[in-house]
Amino acid sequence: MITPIEIKVNVGGNVVDALARLRGTDGPAIDRRIWFAEARVGGNGKPLGLLSSRIIIRLRSGDRDDVTVKLRPCQRTQLAGLWAAPFTEGTVAYRLVGDWSARRRMLSASVVSRRQPGSLRAATAPGADIAAALDSAQRRFLVSCTPPGAAVDHLVALGPIDSTKWPKLRLGDIQVEGERWRADTFDMLELCARIDPRDGESLASVETRAAAMHSRLETAVRRQGMQIENGYTKTHQVITALAGRVPQP
Repeated sequence: MITPIEIKVNVGGNVVDALARLRGTDGPAIDRRIWFAEARVGGNGKPLGLLSSRIIIRLRSGDRDDVTVKLRPCQRTQLAGLWAAPFTEGTVAYRLVGDWSARRRMLSASVVSRRQPGSLRAATAPGADIAAALDSAQRRFLVSCTPPGAAVDHLVALGPIDSTKWPKLRLGDIQVEGERWRADTFDMLELCARIDPRDGESLASVETRAAAMHSRLETAVRRQGMQIENGYTKTHQVITALAGRVPQP
C-alpha cells in the first residue's frame, strides 16, 4: 500500500509578515485551541515521556472537537493486523501518511476520534487526567503499536495553543494549507502540500513527485523572503516550549 505524502515547511521569524506574502489569508479560516499530553513534564534534564517514545496525543477544540493519538516516526513492522491499512469506523478514523520536512522522511500513523464541540474541556482542566479522553480504539492502538514501557496514564495537558488554519492558500503557483500556532512567545506557521498516489502509480513515482514538490515549495518560500525553520517538527518544538514553563513538582 502506498500512502499519501505531506510535505511541510515551518516558517519562523516574523509570522505576520510571512502571512502577508501569501494569497488567501483573507479567506475562510478555522480557529481552534489545542492541547498536547505528556506523561511527565521535562526539566532538569528529565525526558518528556511520550515525546521520547514517539507518541503524540493531541486534543483540539473548536467548531468540532477531536482527539488524536499518533505514532511518528514509526515502521511498517509496528503496524500489524488491524493497523496495517487505513480505515474509518463510526467516529474513528485511522490514517497513514508520509511526513516529509527538511531532510526527514517519516511514516506517521494516527487514530483520530471525533467528539462533540466543547466535550473536551473537562479533560484539559487543571488536575484532570487527559488520558481519560482516549477511546477504546486509541488505547488498543497504543497497546499494539507503541514501544513497550511508555506511560500513557496520569497525563498532564500542555496548552492551550491558539491555532488558525487556512485550508487553501497560494504561494506562487503552489496551493498549500497553512496553520499558525501561538502559545506565549511561541509563534510558528506551517505550510503543507500533499501528494496523493494516482491509480496504478508506483512508490518510486509518488516519491519523485513528492521530492519535486518539496524542492518547489522550499524555493518558493525562500523567494518570498520567509525564514525556514529546519529544526525539530512544529509539534516537538511547541511541546518542548510548553513543558519548560510548567512548574516542576
